[in-house]
Amino acid sequence: MKTTTARKVVEPDPRTTCPVCGDTEKTSDYNVDVGMCSKCLWFLDPTRGGVDHGNFMVRVSAPHDGPTAGVRFAEIRPRGFWSGIIEVHENINHVYNDKIKTVEKNWDVRVSWGSGGTDGTQDSIRAAENFTRAMDYAVMLARLWKMQRQQGKEV
Repeated sequence: MKTTTARKVVEPDPRTTCPVCGDTEKTSDYNVDVGMCSKCLWFLDPTRGGVDHGNFMVRVSAPHDGPTAGVRFAEIRPRGFWSGIIEVHENINHVYNDKIKTVEKNWDVRVSWGSGGTDGTQDSIRAAENFTRAMDYAVMLARLWKMQRQQGKEV
């Protein structure tokens, strides 16, 4: 004797295309009031330091209190990538100098990236160009931050 169970057919969630980046997102996650997807809202929110550079989006933050006060952090998302983010980090190293009996600050800037692949909104050549432009911007930002710290400028 065969037993059968009733299967519930799950309808796929309706999707909405973001007019800013061209990516699709579940309609329930899409922010209609702002007119952009959650990724664009995260990176382009001007109250959080978000800027649109055309081929990529940048979000720069610098905490003003706590142990990481004044240490800058930037997230760069090239258009056409679903999880590729380039990060620029500032680090401060405190080193005690026995000869002069003081603590010295050494600033370091690090660029890191990961690529999860394209999201299909652009062809692979255009997505690679956007990633290259975003990486160039990240390196320029890291050099600028390092030069500012070497000149003794505080943020």
